[in-house]
Amino acid sequence: MKTFLISILTAVLISLAIYSIIAIIVLFSTGSLEMSFITAPESVAGIAYGICLYLTGKASGKILNFIIPDKSRAVQRVIGYILLTCILAPIVIFCINVTISVLWQGNSLDYFLKNEYWFSYIPITIISIFIGLGFYGFYYYKVHKNKQIAQQKMIAGEATAQLESLKNQIDPHFLFNSLNVLIGLIEEDQKNAITYTKSLSKIYRYILEHKDKEYVSIQQELEFANNYISLLQIRFEDAIIYKKSKVEDLDDSYSTVPLALQLLLENCIQHNKATEESPLKIDIYRENDFLVVENNLQEKENKTPSTKVGLRNIRERYQLTSKKEIEVIKTMEKFVVKLPILHA
Repeated sequence: MKTFLISILTAVLISLAIYSIIAIIVLFSTGSLEMSFITAPESVAGIAYGICLYLTGKASGKILNFIIPDKSRAVQRVIGYILLTCILAPIVIFCINVTISVLWQGNSLDYFLKNEYWFSYIPITIISIFIGLGFYGFYYYKVHKNKQIAQQKMIAGEATAQLESLKNQIDPHFLFNSLNVLIGLIEEDQKNAITYTKSLSKIYRYILEHKDKEYVSIQQELEFANNYISLLQIRFEDAIIYKKSKVEDLDDSYSTVPLALQLLLENCIQHNKATEESPLKIDIYRENDFLVVENNLQEKENKTPSTKVGLRNIRERYQLTSKKEIEVIKTMEKFVVKLPILHA
């Protein structure tokens, strides 16, 4: 019922538009509009044209659905619609005109045929074609936009799934390295192992609270880095020298991806020697639009095989959430990772 009422309303609006065109033609032809807008044959004909030609257009669509069921063949369907309109519209116009002339005005059929202005069918047919093309254009525009939206949703869904997969890598990566440290600490100092375990639980709580977020403030990450370094210093003591600079102005409006610093600090410990004689120096500082994590390079000779999750994880999460790239610089003396600073 709702579809039927919408169709009738649309037909009435089209008929009013066509009648307005007819009225303008009459005005320019005669110089006046001395006719009743309700009872004049021209008025009735205009409304009838609109309703009947609209219904004819819908019928043409059903015929095309039968002849060319594949709606993706837009060009063929448009050409088919034009041809059908060129055939059906003059028939509809003729039926309306003969009905008004013979049945309403009482003229004979011969009189109608002799006095009918056949060229008047052409502009009405052309108008019908353009109105139909307007509907087709709107339909295919919607199809195109819906296809674009569907593609974007698919891309977003794939990106979300990929991002969730990357986030889920953080837990085992962190746990793997932390347990390695804890095992070594238990062998050396059981008292510090207990303190380490308690601190580890606090840090792990931070990870659980923030790993599912797309962004966290850099200040939160820096505070976490402080806690994480303190945790590492329980085992390594003076073998780790940590400092940060030029980060005071990075308020809560500056962000990064969650746990980026934790992964980078893990890499520092995992791949480098740290002794009191040759301490591992870790610097975190701001350089233009980057948050930089730098350490002196003193790679382990028999280092634990890397899972290669850390840097790749950070790089891919930056690409997925911000389209920005991290920068990695390795020289003979140092290893540097630059994280783009994101603005909330």
